[in-house]
This record gives sequence, structure tokens and C-alpha cells, in this order.
Amino acid sequence: MTDSSTEKIKLMSMLGEIHDQLTELESVLEVSFSDHRKSLNQNSQEKLSDTANKLFILENKFALLTADTAGEKTAQTMSHKVRNLKWAFK
Repeated sequence: MTDSSTEKIKLMSMLGEIHDQLTELESVLEVSFSDHRKSLNQNSQEKLSDTANKLFILENKFALLTADTAGEKTAQTMSHKVRNLKWAFK
């Protein structure tokens, strides 16, 4: 009878150690994934911002090329879509 009690105690001890290791692993993975998620989000925001700036430049170049020959000055303002992109990622 004591043999099975000893086995149960050993098994419970091993299961406790496994639980502790899994808990520690969970917290490490959570931090790692959180950092990776932040990095991916930052990269995405940088790419969107860069694309918005390129769009702004192209819109201004196009506006200059298609400007009225009567000397109308075209406003070099950001398009509505570019302003929304910049506002959304601040």
C-alpha cells in the first residue's frame, strides 16, 4: 500500500513541476508575442505612412502637371484619404 502512495506522491510532484514549467513558458510566450505584435504594428504603420507621403507627392506632381494654363495656382494640400491615414496612425 505504501508503494502506491509513494508512486502517487511522485506523480503529483512531477505534475506540479510540469504545471510550473508550463506557467512560466506561458508568460514568456505572452511577452514574446506581445513584442512581436508591437513590432509588426510599428512596421505596418511606417509602411502606411511612407505610402501616404508618396501618394501626397504624386498628387502634387499630378496637380502641377494638370494645372490650368491661365495661371491658376493649385493648392498643394493633402488629399482627404492621406489626411485620414495620417490621423488614424498617430
